Amino acid sequence: MPSSLNDYLNKLTPQEKAELETFAAFLIARRGLRSSAILADEIPSAELMALAMQSSSFDWLADADEDIYGPTDGGEATWLRE
Repeated sequence: MPSSLNDYLNKLTPQEKAELETFAAFLIARRGLRSSAILADEIPSAELMALAMQSSSFDWLADADEDIYGPTDGGEATWLRE
């Protein structure tokens, strides 16, 4: 049974070594983010709304091709009663 990290590394395939290298880079990058992490709860709603409006993420909603339903589409909703 391997007794050290080097023993484990020597048993890995090249693909597994590449995956491990990527994961190690992620861990190191995450270490730097812990102190400056921003939670959504800390951002005011108005600021989030302004960001959404300034980005082009929701531009597709203004496309006329997206208006596929009209007032006569569908039917009255019926609710199941127990």
